[in-house]
Amino acid sequence: MARRVRRGRRRGGSGKVLFMLFLLLLIGGGVFVYMSPKFERIPPQIQAPKMMAANAVTPFKFTVTDNKNIKSVKVVLSSGGKEVPIYSQNFLLPSNKQSIEVKLPPEILNSNIDKWNITIIAKDSSFWNIVGNKAVYRGELLIDNTPPQVNLIASSSYVLQGGSGLVIFEAKDNNLKTVYVDVGSAKFKPIKYKKNGVFATLFAWPFKQENFNLTIVAIDSANNITKYPVNIDKVHKKYRVSKIRATDKFINGKISDLARTVPKYASITDKIKKFRAINELMRKTNEDYIHSLSKTVTPINGSWDIKPFKPLKGAKRVSDFGVKRFYYYGDANNIISTSYHVGYDLASVKHDNIYASNSGTVVSTKLNGIYGNMPLIDHGFGLFTLYGHCSSVLVSKGQKVTAGEVIAKTGTTGLALGDHLHFGVLVQGIEVLPLEWMKKKWIKEHITDVFKTANKILNVQ
Repeated sequence: MARRVRRGRRRGGSGKVLFMLFLLLLIGGGVFVYMSPKFERIPPQIQAPKMMAANAVTPFKFTVTDNKNIKSVKVVLSSGGKEVPIYSQNFLLPSNKQSIEVKLPPEILNSNIDKWNITIIAKDSSFWNIVGNKAVYRGELLIDNTPPQVNLIASSSYVLQGGSGLVIFEAKDNNLKTVYVDVGSAKFKPIKYKKNGVFATLFAWPFKQENFNLTIVAIDSANNITKYPVNIDKVHKKYRVSKIRATDKFINGKISDLARTVPKYASITDKIKKFRAINELMRKTNEDYIHSLSKTVTPINGSWDIKPFKPLKGAKRVSDFGVKRFYYYGDANNIISTSYHVGYDLASVKHDNIYASNSGTVVSTKLNGIYGNMPLIDHGFGLFTLYGHCSSVLVSKGQKVTAGEVIAKTGTTGLALGDHLHFGVLVQGIEVLPLEWMKKKWIKEHITDVFKTANKILNVQ
């Protein structure tokens, strides 16, 4: 009997061992499944707005991403209990991102239903839950075949090549996405003005652009587009051309001084190459910096009261805006470089006071290559003024300045030989004719009166 009991105990012990092995295998398998990338548990992500729009021509778009691979995407539209699958795709090739465009089928376009509920279901290739991880997006889809409505309210009566103007207009659409003013080589961003659906913007005719056409462009969420041409008189202007001798003294002096500030230019030994590097490459870098800072359109509160700019009292204009300069070395026919002068040079006495004629915010005071010490002021509504070659700057970045405040002193920093001020005006990053903004009559006719006309039509103050 004792032996039998002992044998039973052995059999019971073996069973426990087997059970423990099974349990360990089960735990190990669970750990393997839990830790294995094939059983990852992160669902895909669906990037789409809550309200999407499409029409007969324009598909609606969305993006699906996953930390591993996307397996399938399905789209279903529903309205009043009716469900219509419009897209289903299994992805055979591994991909963790899918940018999807869905064109509406005739059944949807011909249904006379302009708003649908939309459901997007995305699954990944994980073995978790057998069918993988799933993401679901729910939103609305608008069927929109009607383009925005655009109407002109008021604008400048004419624009001079290289000059500026103002246009105020109405753009209406329940799903308006984008509105801008296109002049060919540049687009101008408007601000909302006083009433819903009303916009205003300064615009410019770039001085190097021969032809000019002003078009208001409005685009809605379904990419319906309206292009509204504005008939405005155009006055062409012939800008002056000048020849300037590049002397050894100039190259060995100012040009070399500027070259030493940039390592890639400092190593240039050939004087002609050095001159081109400063006059063309450094100039472009400096102007790109100015353009990047002056594209901002700061909204205006109520009315925008701008006064003529008089940055230097009793000054003489010593160089015009828009002049194309040809630099020659030795013989007058040996042209070695060209550039455009995009401001007015004004001179009076050495280290004279420079004034801010209008209030604004200082956006830069840094030393900017050929422009030297250069305060740049944002006057709101996309208008900026620039003051180059200053000997000293009396304001700091971010400072609010008031009309009549002394902001700097004239000087010879940058690519300047004599003490003077380089005064520039920019509209949304485009250099424009400073003289217009220095004339009371021009500001009244092209800015103040346009606002007054629009306010009267809109019946606002």
